Amino acid sequence: MNGRGLAGTGSAGTDASTLVTDAVVDRVAELLRSAVGLRAEPTLRARMRRCIRDEIADNGTDAESYLRALTAGSALRQSLLNRITVQETAFFRHPEHFALLEREILPATRRPLSIWSAGCANGQEAYSLAMLLEERCITGSIIATDISTSALARTDAARYSTKEVSGLTTARVDRHLSAVGDGWEVTQALRNRVSTMHHNLIDPVPSRVRSCQIIFCRNVLIYFSPEHARIFLDRVAQTMPAAWLFLGSSETIWAIGDRYETVRFGDTYAYRSLPGSPAAVPRSLPAPSPEAPFRARARPTPVAATPADHDEAAMIAGLARSGQTALDAGHHAAAVVLFRKWAYLAPQDCLAHLHLGLALEAAADPAAALRAFSAARRALDLADPAEVEHAIDGYSIAELHKLLDAKQQEPTR
Repeated sequence: MNGRGLAGTGSAGTDASTLVTDAVVDRVAELLRSAVGLRAEPTLRARMRRCIRDEIADNGTDAESYLRALTAGSALRQSLLNRITVQETAFFRHPEHFALLEREILPATRRPLSIWSAGCANGQEAYSLAMLLEERCITGSIIATDISTSALARTDAARYSTKEVSGLTTARVDRHLSAVGDGWEVTQALRNRVSTMHHNLIDPVPSRVRSCQIIFCRNVLIYFSPEHARIFLDRVAQTMPAAWLFLGSSETIWAIGDRYETVRFGDTYAYRSLPGSPAAVPRSLPAPSPEAPFRARARPTPVAATPADHDEAAMIAGLARSGQTALDAGHHAAAVVLFRKWAYLAPQDCLAHLHLGLALEAAADPAAALRAFSAARRALDLADPAEVEHAIDGYSIAELHKLLDAKQQEPTR
């Protein structure tokens, strides 16, 4: 996104920034949430406010007129998305993913190879993948998709500044780039491997990408609401069940859902759809077991909660139920994944960390369990006692303190 400054004033002659009230931001946030799954975090709301201000100014209108036009017109919506969407990326960003791909997955994948760069930003990821295929003399191609038309235009142009190519080795620059003016252009050989397509990830998976064996969708779902992240992942699991999926490191513990298995290669992870896995159906919690004495229960949703708050609360409740069910059934690894997601979504919830610790303990990972119990104890010290009492449903905070203190004193094996 090119962040332009205020280009003018609204039609009423007032500084456009004064027109972008919280109510305006709320309406735009809900529109974009419904249209593209965008999750309006506080930091993104500040960016959204600036972008709305600039759009109002550039269109020479007032906030209400702009909102009406935005609701009715796809062109205005696309212009706003081009401003708002974050195009921060780099060549070979998270190099451990590329190392894993090269070492473990490419040698075992049939040819010709096809890779989907979902949420490709300005194209550096797609061209990094193309470099890898070129260097290994692998027949294959990359389909790069994004919601931003300006990002796709940059990908097609394949030109980058010296700063943008700083992550590449000298050997790769010499082999894959050509100096053009004060920047660099990707060679035609790589450009022939990469094609672009405009796509909204919450729409059905395009037929064109369904044959891809590998999906890179990294640092994209963090901007989605939990509901829309689940929609995307379920559709991928259904239409591309054999594909390897790579997500960003901050996404690996919350948005996967229970239709995927985590495949660990050393310290790096990739994901595959579980064979015949149905969409997750939240189930009620069984009675607490001796190993997990505190019943997981979602905290009440605030009275003034937004739709996004309700979505997140529902997802947390589902994770707690599914995790407890998995733990009781002896599926310890699955329980760990589910409780990690809960802890990610609710980092201040002591019960999330407690249940994660119990699952890790059952999975014979005492060191990680101890870290989770310590996190639970810290969260408990900062928690509102009334909320904790509600969540533990019949137990006392003193009992919870006693349990966590005992867990932290148990020797690791």
